[in-house]
Amino acid sequence: MIGDPDAEVDRARPFDSAGDRDVTFAATPDCLERMAETAATAVIVRQAPPGAARNLLVAASPKLAFARAVALLHGQARTPGGVSADLVVGNGSTLGDELSIFPRVTIGRDSKIGDRVTLHPGVSIGDRCTIGDDTVVHPNVSIYDGSVIGSRVVIHSGTVIGADGFSFVPDEQGRQVKLLQLGWVVIEDDCEVGANCAVDRGGFGPTVLRRGVKLDNLIQVGHNTEIGEDTVVAALTGFSGGTQVGRRCVIAGQVGTNQHIIVGDSAVITARTGVTKSVKPGAIMGGMMPAQDYNEWRRAHAIYKRLPEISRRLSRVEKLVGGDKRDPGDSQ
Repeated sequence: MIGDPDAEVDRARPFDSAGDRDVTFAATPDCLERMAETAATAVIVRQAPPGAARNLLVAASPKLAFARAVALLHGQARTPGGVSADLVVGNGSTLGDELSIFPRVTIGRDSKIGDRVTLHPGVSIGDRCTIGDDTVVHPNVSIYDGSVIGSRVVIHSGTVIGADGFSFVPDEQGRQVKLLQLGWVVIEDDCEVGANCAVDRGGFGPTVLRRGVKLDNLIQVGHNTEIGEDTVVAALTGFSGGTQVGRRCVIAGQVGTNQHIIVGDSAVITARTGVTKSVKPGAIMGGMMPAQDYNEWRRAHAIYKRLPEISRRLSRVEKLVGGDKRDPGDSQ
């Protein structure tokens, strides 16, 4: 720390709105240049600017340090709320200690609920499910039979875990015959699943979210998909059945994958990309359809916008070197 070691802060606030007893962070070079303008008591920075005359907290990642400050100053201390009198629990199920279970929650048969779990109103948990310690399930979440949820998982409202995967086979008359889905879902520790997501059960094995996966809202995870540790996925993305996503990947919004492809570790898929083939580890892929190397796509897109001009220039060159060689039927 640089400055007064006895300075106290009560809140975390953005740079432009921070005031007395607030901590903020310098997110951009512009913030560093305007350091004298903020009224914050303390500012988190990557490196102290020359001649700084205020309280500074130096961190290798100011945004990460600020996120931890927000959690420390504004995270709600958990107080067990007890178990609602209208809880419905099936035969053979067990409940842990220090639970917070709100009204209109149902738990099926032979399920296990860990310690300090919070189940908000309207949560429905099926038979043979496991919910790990310190997990929070928000209102109106449905968790189907056989699902395994780890510890410290957060599942937001309206999400469905373990519905049937989308699998049909046409019969001799072309009518669709459902291929029953006999698998389950595994969500490992420290995952977060946004609102209104659907994580489908596997056909014969599990659909898996590995430790630390973070899903935004409105995401479809198809049957037998596996998403690797610490991967983050933005809204409106859809994974077809059997997709394998590696560790520490970044999947932007509105991405769609073909079934059974592999996305390697640390790959980045930019927004609105259709991924039709497997992606190498560390690759950055972009483009509407199909996905391609991001830099190649940018160069091709720049040329695409100039195609009318290039066509006119090419026509002039053809005339200069020997007349118009195009077919009479070619469009102008």
